[in-house]
Amino acid sequence: MKLMVVGHPFLVAYNQQKYVVMKRLDKDLRLRLVVPTRWRERFEPTDYQVHPELSAEEVVPLKPRAGKSLMTYLYDPRLLVKCLREFQPDVIHLDPGEPQALMTVETIMLQRIYAPSAAVTLWTVDNLLRPRGFPLGVLKKRLRAYSLPRADAVLCCNRRAAELLKEEGRFNGICEVLPQYGLDTTEHQPGKEPELRAQLGLGESLVIGHVGQMVERKGLRLLFEALGNLLHYPWKLLLVGSGPLDQEIREQWMAKLPGRIVLVPAVPYEQVNRYLRCVDIFVLASQSVPYWQEQFGLALAQAMMLGIPSIGSTSGSIPEVLGPGGLLFEEGRSADLQKRLSALLDSAGMRKQLGDQARRFALQHYTREGIASRYMGAFEKVRCNHTGERDGKK
Repeated sequence: MKLMVVGHPFLVAYNQQKYVVMKRLDKDLRLRLVVPTRWRERFEPTDYQVHPELSAEEVVPLKPRAGKSLMTYLYDPRLLVKCLREFQPDVIHLDPGEPQALMTVETIMLQRIYAPSAAVTLWTVDNLLRPRGFPLGVLKKRLRAYSLPRADAVLCCNRRAAELLKEEGRFNGICEVLPQYGLDTTEHQPGKEPELRAQLGLGESLVIGHVGQMVERKGLRLLFEALGNLLHYPWKLLLVGSGPLDQEIREQWMAKLPGRIVLVPAVPYEQVNRYLRCVDIFVLASQSVPYWQEQFGLALAQAMMLGIPSIGSTSGSIPEVLGPGGLLFEEGRSADLQKRLSALLDSAGMRKQLGDQARRFALQHYTREGIASRYMGAFEKVRCNHTGERDGKK
């Protein structure tokens, strides 16, 4: 199979590992990753990279044009045409491939002219499908009306995205729920990081952890409020990430909770597991807002794979990601979160039980090999169906 993947997340070598695993699973797989030359990744401009197990030919950097957001950027069409003409893929996978994104529409339009035999698959996280006012609402509907009927499959990050796609009624092809990435089980072995804990000043405290963007919708203020009522426990809070709330955390919350909060700027993807191994309880307290609700929560899946008992809110897809591997609380309810935290801080036995359950669930659902195999199965199914339909029309 000749697979072309178009998407900005794969300018990072760590994220390319999903396709490295696919190549191991299928020795005949030929690959092209079409990525931006540069992208703002986790608030920092990042130049494209090439994974050591991929060749320079397999990662094709194209300079993005027009807008700089996920929905508005485009590639230079001449260079994208060159990729399509020379490679002639069997399957083109847009990841992310929101149907209303200009890059999605651009790729499909060019595919139909320059690689007409290719099947097209999209990966979407949209679990709100929120309406837009005029004229954006009209434009969004028209772009989706163009893209969806021309796609052979849509792979959804969560169940709600799949439900909304069905309710919308514009797509009748293959639809599956698949996380964007899988996790390397070798990297995510349970254990401790005593040297790193000491370096961070965590000592013998019970460490509550959060990894991700420091933004309001991640429920950090709610977490601070809940922990402020649990000062009789010997906890410390480890925050790993960067974002707009950095200054507020340093100036306000560290003063209110002196000696309790350790804030570490965003670390490279491959180091996240080390910091998570310093954590005794992981919390993802996301709060839905009109334009967003939690779409997956990769750090939550990582914590579970490491056997860390976790607490999650009911925002978006958190309940389905968490499964039996942790405790849920009603999003936005500080008292409910406080109750769950208190239960885990009180009981080492409960922490051990939930951590074991979390790891078992993660090993069943989130391994990199398992996810890669499911993607390969979806691509092969789409390719066969598309070839059959094309041959049937001849």
